[in-house]
Amino acid sequence: MADPPPKLDDLEGARDRRQATQVVDVDPRNKRTRAVLTIAQGVEAGRVLSLTTGSLLTLGRVPECTHSFDDPSLSREHAKLLLVGTDWMLKDSSTNGTFVNDARITAATTLRDGDRIQLGSGTMLRFALVDEAEETALRKVYEAASRDGLTGVFNRKSLEERIEGELEFAARHHTELSVIIADVDFFKKVNDTHGHIAGDAVLKEVARRLQSALRAEDVLARYGGEEFVVLSRGIPVHAAVALAERLRETLAAEPILFGEISIPITASMGVASLAQVGAGADKAKLVGTADARLYQAKQSGRNRVVGA
Repeated sequence: MADPPPKLDDLEGARDRRQATQVVDVDPRNKRTRAVLTIAQGVEAGRVLSLTTGSLLTLGRVPECTHSFDDPSLSREHAKLLLVGTDWMLKDSSTNGTFVNDARITAATTLRDGDRIQLGSGTMLRFALVDEAEETALRKVYEAASRDGLTGVFNRKSLEERIEGELEFAARHHTELSVIIADVDFFKKVNDTHGHIAGDAVLKEVARRLQSALRAEDVLARYGGEEFVVLSRGIPVHAAVALAERLRETLAAEPILFGEISIPITASMGVASLAQVGAGADKAKLVGTADARLYQAKQSGRNRVVGA
C-alpha cells in the first residue's frame, strides 16, 4: 500500500528547518578579520584607522607614530599594537597611562571587539573587528559627516571644529596659524549662463586644483557656496600670501572644461594670520579679518590676493 502524500504543513516545516540550518551554518563573525580603531571624540570623531598586520604599530603625539594624535596629554610614543596569532595586543609605553574599558593596563593586553581604549586624558578610541563591508560603511558615515557632498573637501562644520583645534595647537606650541578665504569670481554668471550642473562641475574642479597645490598638513574646506577656506599651520602671513598667490594662479592658469564648453575661472582671496590679529584672538577675529580682506580684493578688481 502506497504511503499517503505528505501534508502541506510537513513540507513547510521541512523547508523551514532547512532554511534555519543554512542560517546557523553561516557565522558572520568568521568574516570579521579586519581590525580598526575608531576615534570616539574630538575634532576627528568617527575617523577610522586601519590596523595593518605584519609590523609593530605605534600610537602617540609625534608624526613618526603609525597613528598620531594632536593631544598634549599623550607621550611621544604612548602605546604599541602588535598582532600575535589572531589576537591584537596593546602595550602601554607612556608616562600617564593607557586604559582599556576604564582600567589602566600594566602589561600587554589582548583587545576584544568593542573595547574602549583611552590614551592619556584626551584621546578615546574604540577597537572593533569588522569585515570589508562594515569598514567601508564606517568610513562612509565619517565622510558624510565631515565632508562636503559635492566637492569632497571638508565641510563648514568640520572647518569650525578644526579651527578651534588649530588655535589651541598654536597657543600650546607658540606657532603661527594663517587663514586664506578664496571666492570664485562671478560664479553666479557661470550658473546663469551654463546652468547649475556646469556650476557644480566648476566647484568640483576648483576644489581639486586647490587641494593639489596644498601641503598634506593644510586643511581645505568649502565654507559655503563658491567660498573655500584654507588653514595653514606654522606659516606666517607673508608665506600664506605667497601660497594664496600660487592658488590664485593655479585656478586662473587654464579654463575649466565642461563638455565642449570652456569656462575661464579666477578667484579673489583674503589672508590673515594670528600674528596680525593679536595674541589670544578667537576664531571669529581670525576668520573675520581674512573675510574683510577678501572683500577688499573683490572691491579692488577681483582676481587678486589681499593680506594686509
